[in-house]
Amino acid sequence: MSPTVQRREFLTALGAGIVGLSGCVGNLPGSGGGVDRTIYVGAYHWGFVIVDESGEEQERVSLQRNDVLRVVSFNTLSSQAVRSLPSSIRDALPDHEALEERNEERIPPPADGDFHELLEEANEQYPDHSLAIMPSGPVHMGGGMMMHPVPLPQSATGPVVRQLGATRRGDYTLSCLTYCGYGHPYMEIDGGIVVT
Repeated sequence: MSPTVQRREFLTALGAGIVGLSGCVGNLPGSGGGVDRTIYVGAYHWGFVIVDESGEEQERVSLQRNDVLRVVSFNTLSSQAVRSLPSSIRDALPDHEALEERNEERIPPPADGDFHELLEEANEQYPDHSLAIMPSGPVHMGGGMMMHPVPLPQSATGPVVRQLGATRRGDYTLSCLTYCGYGHPYMEIDGGIVVT
């Protein structure tokens, strides 16, 4: 067997092992309990909906320094991921028309074309999103709470769950880093999480 084939087999096995372990992270010491707050973040064209555990929609999430935040994120177009959520969270999600109205209120109208048509085109051509959390402001590398982008495809069978430590005071922005059509540059909540 050539060294290239052995290396490829090793890397494939290593990748499979990492993927296998990723489902077990919740059982590792320090990762199961100790969560101070859980939020559900639904990505839609071209924004996010934040819902707390009680099923109340939130404009901003406030945390105390050193809190542990569990983020359950999903694509609102993924029917399987949405079905797997608690009923109080599903019931709190605005319908498509309400989300479109929100977009029209906060996203500038296109110079050419119809906003509704561009939205429908984006739903068909760019159904996937992602969620990243980083410090607000022009320089995002200042440290503090960060969540590297997690993919939120329309084809997902369940939500993505991550835990973050609120180690530094400040405002944090939720952003989509997956191109999703005309309104993509506006798909963020600046200061959506505040650590005091």
